[in-house]
Amino acid sequence: MKSIFRNILLVGIFCLKLVFLGNSQNSEIDDLRLTVKALPNDTTKVLKLIDLSYRYIKFQLDTSLVDGKEALKLSKKLNFPFGHAKALNQMGLVYKSLSNYDSAMIYYNKALVMFDSLKIDSEKASVLNRMGNVYKRFGEFDKSIECFMKSLKIYQNNKDSVQISSILNNLGVLYYDMSNFEKALEYQLLNLEISKRLNLTSKLHTTLMNIGNIYKDGENAFTAITYYQEALSYFEKSSNNKYDKMLLMHNLGVTYEKINKLNEAKHYYKKAIALEKEIGEKEMLVFSLQGLGNAFVKQGDYNTGIKYLEESYALANQIKDVRKQHRLSNNLYQLHEKRGNYKKAFYYLKEFGVFEDSVYNLEKKKQFVELEQKYESEKRLHQISILEKEKEIQQLELAKAEQDSTRRKFQRNILILTVLLALVFIMFMVYENRKRKRLNSILKKQNNHILQQRAQIVKQNEELFDANKTKDKLFQIIAHDLRSPLVSIDSLTQLIPFWIEDQDFNSLRKLSKSLEMSVNNLLSLIDNLLNWALSQQGKFPFKPETIDLADISKEILSIYQPIAEFKKIQISCEMCKNSYVDADKNMVSAILRNLLNNAIKFTSENGKISIGSTIENDIAHIWVKDNGVGFSPENQKRIFEIANGSTNGTRGETGKGLGLFFCKEFVNMNRGDIHIDSEINKGTTITFTLPATNILSN
Repeated sequence: MKSIFRNILLVGIFCLKLVFLGNSQNSEIDDLRLTVKALPNDTTKVLKLIDLSYRYIKFQLDTSLVDGKEALKLSKKLNFPFGHAKALNQMGLVYKSLSNYDSAMIYYNKALVMFDSLKIDSEKASVLNRMGNVYKRFGEFDKSIECFMKSLKIYQNNKDSVQISSILNNLGVLYYDMSNFEKALEYQLLNLEISKRLNLTSKLHTTLMNIGNIYKDGENAFTAITYYQEALSYFEKSSNNKYDKMLLMHNLGVTYEKINKLNEAKHYYKKAIALEKEIGEKEMLVFSLQGLGNAFVKQGDYNTGIKYLEESYALANQIKDVRKQHRLSNNLYQLHEKRGNYKKAFYYLKEFGVFEDSVYNLEKKKQFVELEQKYESEKRLHQISILEKEKEIQQLELAKAEQDSTRRKFQRNILILTVLLALVFIMFMVYENRKRKRLNSILKKQNNHILQQRAQIVKQNEELFDANKTKDKLFQIIAHDLRSPLVSIDSLTQLIPFWIEDQDFNSLRKLSKSLEMSVNNLLSLIDNLLNWALSQQGKFPFKPETIDLADISKEILSIYQPIAEFKKIQISCEMCKNSYVDADKNMVSAILRNLLNNAIKFTSENGKISIGSTIENDIAHIWVKDNGVGFSPENQKRIFEIANGSTNGTRGETGKGLGLFFCKEFVNMNRGDIHIDSEINKGTTITFTLPATNILSN
C-alpha cells in the first residue's frame, strides 16, 4: 500500500514538474494570448487568433483547437472571407495534428474552395501542400503527388523559390517512401540546387541527409558518405537540431560499416550514442549500440563488442522491442558459442526461442540439443568449481530475486498506467465516433435537401417550358388570328357602298351574315384572350352561386340561333327540370357559348345540335351534342390543350382551340370535369360536370 502511494506521489511530482516547465517555457505565448483575447472583435483579431492557434499546435493542441474555432466563428460573423478561409486551413492543420485525418480533409477542401473563389493562389498552394501530406498518410500516393504538383505549379508561377524548395523536398520524401529512389533523387537534387542558390542554411543539412539516405539505400555507400559529410559541415556551422544530428551520425556509422571502414564507423556510432543518451532517444540507441558492438566484433575485439551488444539487448528488453530482442539474442548466442561460453550461449539461445513466433527451424533445434549436451558435459567436468562458487551464485540469485521483485512492481505500475491510458483512449474514440456520426447525419440531411431542390428545379423548368410554349402559341394567335378577322371585316365594309349604289340588296343580306360571323368569331377570340390573361394573373373573378342551367341555356340559344339558322342547323334544348348548379355564372355561360359555337362551326348544313343535362348523385352532367365532322382519336387526346393546332369549320370558320382550353380551365375551377366522345363523320358529344344544388332543400 505504501509503495503504491509512493508511486502515485512520484508520478504527481513528475507531472507538476512538466507543468511548471511547460509554463515557464510558454509564459510568453500565454501573455500574447491574453492580449489577443482582449482585442475588439474585428478582422485583426481573426488573424491574430489564427496565428495563436498555429503557435500552440506544437505543444498544446486543445488550446490550438479552441483558438482556431473562435477565429472561424468570428470570421463568419464579420463576413470576412479571407479570414474565414485562413481559419479553415488552420483547423485542417489542427485536426491533422490530432490524427483526425477525415476532419482535416473536410476543412482543407472548404479552405481550397474559398481561396479559389478569392483567387489567392499562394494560400491555395499552401492548402494543396497540406492535403498532399494527409493523402500520403492515407497511402493514397497518386492523390498526394497530384496535390504536390498543383502546389508546385502555383509556386513556380509566383516564382516563390523558398516554397518551391519545400514542395520539392516533400516530393523527394514521398518517392523515397515509395522506394522509387530515381524520382526521389531527382527532386532532392533540384531542392539542393535551389537551397544552395538561396543560401537556405536551415534546410541544407536536411536536404543533404535525404540525398545521402537515397544513395545509402540504393547501395551507393561512397556517394552517400560524401553527402553526409557535407551535411555534417552545415550542422557545425548553423544548426542546433540534436535529433537530426543524431540521425546523421548514426547513418554515417552504418554506411562506414557497410564499406568496412570500421574505425570511422565506431567514431560516428559513439557520437550518435552520446546524442541519443542526451535527448533520451532509446530506440535509435539500441541500433547504435548494436552497430558499435558489431564493429568491434568485426575487428576481433569480442569482449568489447559483446559488451555493447549486451547493453543494446538490455535496452531493447527495457523498451519491450521484441524484434530487436529477437535479432540481438540470436547474434549474442552465436558470438558466445563461437567464444566457447556455452552457458551464456545457451541462455541467449533460449531467449531467442522465446521471441521466435513461428515453428522452430529443424536446424535450430539440432543446434539447441548439441549446445545443451555441451553444456551438460562442461557442467560435469567443472562440478567441483561450481560447488565452490555456489555461495556466490546464491548471492547473485538473491540479488536477481530482488531485481525481479522491483521489475514486477514496475510492470504492475506500468499495467495500471496502461489501463488508465486505454480507458482514456476508448473514451476518446467513443467521442470521436459520435462526432463522426453527427457529421455524417448532417451531410446526409444536406444531401437530401440538395436532391429535393434539384427535383423542384426540374419541375419548375418543365412548368416554365410549358408556359413558354403557351405564350408562343398565344402570340401566334394574337399576331395572325386577331388580325385576320379585322382584315376580312375591312374588306367587306369596302364593298357596302358599291352594292348600295347598285341596289344589290341580296348581296348586302349575304354580306351582313358574313360580317356577323366575322364579328362573332372576333369577339369570341378576344373574350378568350382576356379570360386567359386574367387567369394567368390570378385575377379572374370567381363568384360561385346557385344558377339555373335552363335560364342560361335560353340566353345562349337566343344568341346562336340566328347563326345556326344561317347554316340551316336545328338546335334542341333538353335541359332537365330543376337543373340548378353551384358555380360561377359567367364561367358556365362562357363554357356553353364555346361548346355551342364549336358545334355550329363543325356541323354541316341541315345538321342537328342538342344541348341538355341530367342530375345524378348531386352531380349535374351537361352535354352539347352534334352530328358534325367529328374528331380523330389522336386529336381527341390533345383537344383541350392550348397548342392543339389550327382548325377550320365546315364553312371555313377559323379557330385556334382556345375555346376548348378555357372550357377545361373553367370546369376545373368550378370543381368539375370535362371529356369528349367523338367519331369521324358521325358527330361529337362533349360532356362536363358541375356540383348540383337542391333548390328546395336550400
